[in-house]
Amino acid sequence: MFFPECIRMKLCLQISERDGGKGYSSGRRFSFAVIDLDKAEEYPLNFVCMLPMKLSADVETESVFVKVFGDKRVEVAKKLLLETLGRERDSEVKAEIERRLELLEPKPDVEKRCLVCGKLFQAQHRKGFKQKYCPECVKKKFGNRK
Repeated sequence: MFFPECIRMKLCLQISERDGGKGYSSGRRFSFAVIDLDKAEEYPLNFVCMLPMKLSADVETESVFVKVFGDKRVEVAKKLLLETLGRERDSEVKAEIERRLELLEPKPDVEKRCLVCGKLFQAQHRKGFKQKYCPECVKKKFGNRK
């Protein structure tokens, strides 16, 4: 649900650096907090929500950002990141902002040819998994195995 008052907010990103904890690679990690400059002068009084890495609404637990900005979430995130990129001087923070901007770009549909029947199909994006068979041939070949 999109709140109409979000349109009137004077939004900005507050970037904070945090150390990578146990199991994380060494290096700088960043958190992006969305703040409303009309609410108060200082953080955390002007806190709205955190900017998530992924903005898809199809996940089981919606982020607060998706709940607050609804269908406008991608536009708001791009606008905030681009404004922050223009102001930022630290090269590592700039690289993180650019990486997050790339994550917002839609991935192109990948069309592949099935090795069994030769039919073209839309491949699913899965990391480390090369899809060689169309869904029909997968059902024929592997049945209902999971």
